[in-house]
Amino acid sequence: MKQIDQFTGQERFGEVVDAFEPMIHSIIQKLNIYKNKDDYFQIGLIALWKAYKRFKKEKGKFSTYAYHYIRGSILVELRKNAQQERVEYFSENNPLENILDPTNHFELLHIEELISYLPKKFQYIIILYYFEGLPLKEIAKLLNISYATSKLWKRQAIERLAKLFHENNREFN
Repeated sequence: MKQIDQFTGQERFGEVVDAFEPMIHSIIQKLNIYKNKDDYFQIGLIALWKAYKRFKKEKGKFSTYAYHYIRGSILVELRKNAQQERVEYFSENNPLENILDPTNHFELLHIEELISYLPKKFQYIIILYYFEGLPLKEIAKLLNISYATSKLWKRQAIERLAKLFHENNREFN
């Protein structure tokens, strides 16, 4: 078996996999990946294949190129999965997102009443975002605030409205 740094571009991919398999495992370990290791190993193998196909010998050592290509691919996948988990968490655990269902007229009327108890800035955000369907960037322009502020106000409005909703529902139950 050849040394990793003696890659010439003439090796069969199977030989490259044999040589770089420990590197992929090492990257997974250094990134503290403990769930779905096999999935990330597969991502590492795909990245190794892409690095193998795209490598230009005059650019430097293949081992360095492959390491960064594999690590980068795994990090991209980690970010995608983390984002997906956040989306799933908030869609399952955010009561306001589930409450604001336009087909549920009773709860919609109840929410509209609760909105009136919020500060005006939060009322504007909720009404413009959920009822008018405007994106946060447009809302930010309308209210003459930054996009980051509109995101913050939306989150705070949801939290306050959810709290009001739960407190109010306890009174009815």
